Amino acid sequence: MSPSDHEMGAVNDDILEIARVQVLEEGRGLDAAQALACLTLPDDRLPDLLALAHEVLMKWCGPEVEVEGIVSLKTGGCPEDCHFYSQSGQFTSPVRAAWLDIPSLVQAAVETAQTGATEFCIVAAVRGPDRRLMDQVREGVKAIREAVDINIACSLGILTQAQVDELAEMGVHRYNHNLETARSHFAKVVTTHTWEERCAAAASSAWARRWSSGPSSPRNSASWPPTRSRSTSSTPGRARRSPTSHCWRGPRR
Repeated sequence: MSPSDHEMGAVNDDILEIARVQVLEEGRGLDAAQALACLTLPDDRLPDLLALAHEVLMKWCGPEVEVEGIVSLKTGGCPEDCHFYSQSGQFTSPVRAAWLDIPSLVQAAVETAQTGATEFCIVAAVRGPDRRLMDQVREGVKAIREAVDINIACSLGILTQAQVDELAEMGVHRYNHNLETARSHFAKVVTTHTWEERCAAAASSAWARRWSSGPSSPRNSASWPPTRSRSTSSTPGRARRSPTSHCWRGPRR
């Protein structure tokens, strides 16, 4: 149900002050009507909104970020038709399918650690990993752990529960999975899988269940909630922020 004009009028009276008290002082999130009121503020209130958002970020997350390097183990040739993705094999682009060898993967991890990053993410342009990719990831994770002290993450598409268990057994610290757009818009940019499939993988029974309970769960440790992460390429001096993603991670190694 959409917020009524009466509800919108009530929250629009002084929505930023309401939000300041409610979120900063009382620790309660905004409801749908209040969030919409923030989104529909006039342009001249945008600096105030951003300033308040920064205060909320600092209070509940703090200034720390976790720096992560990213390298592609398997580039290009993805069978999915994500319209924004230059690595899709269904579109004409200069990207060609290629695999990274294990020594190069280890070198990238070592260089990432030398920049001060604490995590290294292995990504692949696939719908989900097959046996060949899982075997290569296993070999790569083992070689990296022998060469350098850094947490290892993966982003390999949609997983089965058996693959989740296998990655965890390898010592993978975190799994990254993106929801690129809203459910209502998803079919306009991707047709080879659904928003529901992506959401199921992101919020998954799979990885979430793996780390959501038990004595070693991050939810049961003083470090929960986790710090925010900033993703960088494995090339020094180049950085990017990832799209919305859900990251389930295990205990720090």
